[in-house]
Amino acid sequence: MSKRLISQSILKRMQDYIEGEECGLKIKAQYVDGVVFPPSDAQLLGQWFEYECTGALPPYDSERIPEPIRLKNGNLSKAYERMSYQVANYKALLKHYDVKIKSIGEEIEYGDARGTTDIIAEVDGQIAIIDLKASGLIRDKWNPLGWEDIANSYKPKMKVLTQAIHYKYIAKNLFQTDDVPFYFWIFSTTNEKDNRIIKVEVDEDEYTLHERVLTDAKKYLEETLERGFKAKPSMLRCRNCPLAHSCKEKTEFAEVEKVYYTSQL
Repeated sequence: MSKRLISQSILKRMQDYIEGEECGLKIKAQYVDGVVFPPSDAQLLGQWFEYECTGALPPYDSERIPEPIRLKNGNLSKAYERMSYQVANYKALLKHYDVKIKSIGEEIEYGDARGTTDIIAEVDGQIAIIDLKASGLIRDKWNPLGWEDIANSYKPKMKVLTQAIHYKYIAKNLFQTDDVPFYFWIFSTTNEKDNRIIKVEVDEDEYTLHERVLTDAKKYLEETLERGFKAKPSMLRCRNCPLAHSCKEKTEFAEVEKVYYTSQL
């Protein structure tokens, strides 16, 4: 088996691929061939916010310094002005919790797993990982990417939790310690007064499970690379895909959806 390491991003994308929610051609282009896709407006805003907080440059595009959108009069646009207040909130939180930053953008690896941390810091006397998020879903309970009730026992939000489990698994083994605290610091993109800190604690059995997930994911990825990723076109995905201009598998029309109804019990 190859030395290819598994990031939390590829874990989530491969799960989306298995569930038919992501196109294999896009995954291969981005995570195997190294194609850099143009960021969305939301991603650009988040990258600028993180750069202003930590000085970190965008992943996969480290030569580009994030720039804010400005109005004709030179003032920041409303969205960027809002996040400039959140930069001040971030700095105030660092001071309030006496967070001592040790590194920014550090790569960590263990076994088949890899990750790039936003911040490694000393928090309450312990080495911890802090991940910054700029989100419009900070109080959203129902969206899979919403930050309310993320560890619901009935339906945990794995699109959010996978990153925390992955990084804690790596850090626990890499630093040879029982636990490395992991925090999401989330800053609202719609309300400059709203932010929250979520400390994710993981049951010990989840680390064993995650190790199996990594092994299975790597095997599945290698097998899929051998037989070829499959296109999974859909009208909306294709219309928003950077590869659409040259993709022979794209579709421009809605598929016919079948529903079956009966009143008979």
